Amino acid sequence: MLDASPDESDGHRLGLQAARQNRLDLITKCTARLMARMDAAADIANAKVLLHPTKAPSLVQSSNHVSGAIVEFQGRLGIEQNRDDLDPRRWTQAVTEVRDKALESGAEKVDAAKRLSTETFDRARSTTGKLSERIADRARRLRSNDDSQDESS
Repeated sequence: MLDASPDESDGHRLGLQAARQNRLDLITKCTARLMARMDAAADIANAKVLLHPTKAPSLVQSSNHVSGAIVEFQGRLGIEQNRDDLDPRRWTQAVTEVRDKALESGAEKVDAAKRLSTETFDRARSTTGKLSERIADRARRLRSNDDSQDESS
């Protein structure tokens, strides 16, 4: 480079800047994907805290720790990246949510059962009424037939 002309030096300097920017872009993309995957894993762990009450919060805390290191690494490279730590979901909170959903679902099912039983009762009452009308009509016809036979004898 010492023997190169100023134009060649400028070209080389511009090439180095472009290569550095390409590396920074690649690092930015890779670390963003890595953090997205860690966030997804933490979300899954939070969703399964009932099944793994000790491991799920530990995974979320580990994800926060690694993400903090990645943000620090990016900062040293001049890449601005912000990330808020994820809160580990507490087991008691998960249990409460499941209980509330079960109660809500149960209440909906009770309401549906009440509606169905009311509809069934109404149908049964209607059918009973129709059946009793048929029996009464038949009894009247039989009586009128018996009366007409008595008069003819």
